Amino acid sequence: MAIQKPYPEIRGTRTGYVIRFTCPACAAESIIVNNSPRDHFKKSRVASCRHCRTRLNIMTPV
Repeated sequence: MAIQKPYPEIRGTRTGYVIRFTCPACAAESIIVNNSPRDHFKKSRVASCRHCRTRLNIMTPV
């Protein structure tokens, strides 16, 4: 079984049901649109950058 590496953690900002974050690798801004209220209250989520496809763990404010 392969060991899974943790993704780098970065902070995102929340505006309504949209979470914005800036990729540390390429400095591109990406967004996550929450489709359900349950997703809105998660403290962190794994996402990928829209430009370089780097996987990141996005920490959101409460």
